[in-house]
Amino acid sequence: MPELVVRHLDVPSPRASRALHGLRIAHVSDLHLSRWTPMVEELQRLLIARPADFVAVTGDFCRVPRDYRRAAALTTRLLAPVAARRPVYAVLGNHDHECLRDALAPVLTMLPDRSTVHRTHGGRIRIGGVEQLRPGAGDIQAALADDDDLPTVLLAHYPSTVYALAGRRVDIQLSGHTHGGQVRLPRLGCIWSNDRLPARCAWGLTRVGRTALHVSAGIGVSPPIRIRWNCPPEVTFLRIVPPESTAAAHDGTGDVENPNRRVDPRRRSA
Repeated sequence: MPELVVRHLDVPSPRASRALHGLRIAHVSDLHLSRWTPMVEELQRLLIARPADFVAVTGDFCRVPRDYRRAAALTTRLLAPVAARRPVYAVLGNHDHECLRDALAPVLTMLPDRSTVHRTHGGRIRIGGVEQLRPGAGDIQAALADDDDLPTVLLAHYPSTVYALAGRRVDIQLSGHTHGGQVRLPRLGCIWSNDRLPARCAWGLTRVGRTALHVSAGIGVSPPIRIRWNCPPEVTFLRIVPPESTAAAHDGTGDVENPNRRVDPRRRSA
């Protein structure tokens, strides 16, 4: 079983907002839960122990939709202790069943094409969610309906959602689905993004227009190849910083816990 990688990234944001700068987000995606494993237990420990203003989960709790009851039970076991300490916001992905939304609602703040206001140390931000049970699904307009110019973080399972924002002000989009390519070749990287976006955007941090896009490599695997190679499962801790900041993308903590971890050589600030 591959080792869980801890990544730390600084995300420069042009918006001058005390509510946004200094914000810490723990991002995890594509759990594909079918059983409790040591890696899932380690993920839980990290999400509890590490500082974060909130946790964002960007879909695919299930391995297959019909197993949503098992995925709901495992997700509750994983994230209920985390949610007792900090908010956990989530959207569903294409491997999930719509019934999972209600099953997880007692534990997580589900954002099915809607937004909520999150209070930070410096004010308020908007967190929106697009529910994408299939490609092209979800209502971005409904998810971002409250046009009050708050700094905005959008959760969307498909990274290509960033191309459909149509000028809407989204500071950060968090996504999954690609598994970082799941299999990455030396020097070539991702050979199949599994989404309508360039392969270079299938993992890590890039900028599309005014939006910083972070795509998680996720935790689980999915067909047609149920293996990972040169693309380990990961949990990412993002820190939002002013645009003039040139802080390193990694703060060293992950190296202490994962001294042999692989890191995407393209890793950079947006």
